Amino acid sequence: MQSIVMQNTAMNENWMASVTDVTRFAKRLCLGMSLNAWLLVASSAQAEMMDQFHFSGFATLGAGKLYESEAHFIDYHEAWSFKSDTILGGQIQFQASDRWAVTGQVVARGFNFDNKSDFEPVLEWLFTSYQLTPETRVRAGRLRTPFYLYSESLEIGYSYPWVRPPVDAYSFLLSPLSHFDGADVTATFDAGFADIDVQVFAGVTESEYFDFNIQINTMLGANLVARWQDVTFRYGATFVDTDASSVALQPLIDGFNQFAVIDPIFAEIASSHKTESEWFQYHGLGIQWEYQRWTFLSEQYAIIGPGKDFSNDAFGWYISVSRQIGAFVPYAVVGYYRNKFSDEIENLIEQSKLIVVPGAIPSLDSLRQVDASVAQGFNEHGNTYTAGVRYDFLANAALKLEVEYFDSTAQLRGNISGSASQDAWLTTVVIDVVF
Repeated sequence: MQSIVMQNTAMNENWMASVTDVTRFAKRLCLGMSLNAWLLVASSAQAEMMDQFHFSGFATLGAGKLYESEAHFIDYHEAWSFKSDTILGGQIQFQASDRWAVTGQVVARGFNFDNKSDFEPVLEWLFTSYQLTPETRVRAGRLRTPFYLYSESLEIGYSYPWVRPPVDAYSFLLSPLSHFDGADVTATFDAGFADIDVQVFAGVTESEYFDFNIQINTMLGANLVARWQDVTFRYGATFVDTDASSVALQPLIDGFNQFAVIDPIFAEIASSHKTESEWFQYHGLGIQWEYQRWTFLSEQYAIIGPGKDFSNDAFGWYISVSRQIGAFVPYAVVGYYRNKFSDEIENLIEQSKLIVVPGAIPSLDSLRQVDASVAQGFNEHGNTYTAGVRYDFLANAALKLEVEYFDSTAQLRGNISGSASQDAWLTTVVIDVVF
């Protein structure tokens, strides 16, 4: 009897162990199936999310030499330079839905007009866009300021035929305003004879141009783009409420302020060396015509200042002609640029000479002379002539060789002796890539 009980007990224990093993196996199986299912769902969700991202990049490797020992163009001078036109950029877009998207772009330039280090990454774009209707789009965030035909691809050298956009219209003076923080609305219309885009935008920005601090308190603008067959026409107007000052001018400001006790006109001269909440206007006009293998491009712009204090009026244009010959695109460009500085400082200096100053103050005469020379130095004008060729050696890469002639110092900087008719030559070679 005892043996039977022991036998039944052993059988029960074996049965319970089997049940336990089966239970453990079932749990493991369920856990494994759940884990696999979760991984499958997560992998599917990740794959679906990755499909919503779009990555792209662009790069330019450039080298050039300026044949004028005392001048600089960007950072080109008498020795070969590899930084001025070299640039690297990346862009990412997340398509959250059919209507919502987020876009960011980071750019690292070999040369900057502000105090940033060479190749320091800069956030040029970071905005969200919403397709309100098929014809209307709204964007908000950091946006490119739409001054030009090539504003949206300004740093992407592969997108245009030249080594760089013609500087007579794509003025370096506007580089501090390359982007703004704000919003825009773009609407597309079918006018029958042409497709028309109308864009309105508003925002703020601040930056530096060498030793000038520039702050845009308010930026308001509108652009109209019309496309008819092979012709694209563009007009844009931008109005900016501007503060501008320069640390390099502070010694002149301090110098005139010390004579303010003699007459208020000296304080007025000092205050005219900066701009405070003054409105500037920018007007841009562009046209592109593609005829068979020929492309004709022309843009011109005008900056209209308030005509007082530290302000200027500027005007520039270019005409470009290129032709597609297989993988080669030879091109030629002619351009003109003029900058007219406000006469207020010089007029005030002349008026101050009528003030009776007790005793002889040679330092005042010297200060007037230096200041008048500085004001005159901002008055520039001249032409540029460019010839080059583009060779598309890959589907996403192009080699460009360009020779540019400046018939004045208008686009150059540095300690240049002689008159404004002095000339200079620039040779540049670049490789543009998109990926």
